[in-house]
Amino acid sequence: MLVNSRNLFFGAAIVLGLVASGPVHSFDDGAEVTIDYRQGLMRALGGNMAATAAIVVDGAPFRDNLSTHTRYIADATVDIPALFPEGSDFGETDALPSVWEDVEKYAELSRESHEAAVALHEAVEQGDDAEIMAGFRTLGQSCRSCHEDFRRRD
Repeated sequence: MLVNSRNLFFGAAIVLGLVASGPVHSFDDGAEVTIDYRQGLMRALGGNMAATAAIVVDGAPFRDNLSTHTRYIADATVDIPALFPEGSDFGETDALPSVWEDVEKYAELSRESHEAAVALHEAVEQGDDAEIMAGFRTLGQSCRSCHEDFRRRD
């Protein structure tokens, strides 16, 4: 009988564990996945911006990779507002409520960042160092202006 009691105990523990590990909130799992994707994409954008800065500003010897980084930045910024759909304003996020409250301004600043990213990538493709530096500066300012109003600071 000890084996059966033990099996019953472990079975009950597993069932309770599965029930307890279920969703705690009443939100759509799609929003969680969107938030995970958004945060991953933003981290990747930050990494590519840091790599670009290391090459453009600091002179890191990886100039052959510059086009890859700027292409990623341009591609990833195509539609940033789509990463912030209604109902994805919860959890541990650096996004401020203003992202969802001032959608038009957020979309405008996001579009400007994308245009700056495309211009930077085009300058890299042309190999014009002065335009690359100017383009990187413009993109940085564009990103910063959006972060000022729409991103939580630590």
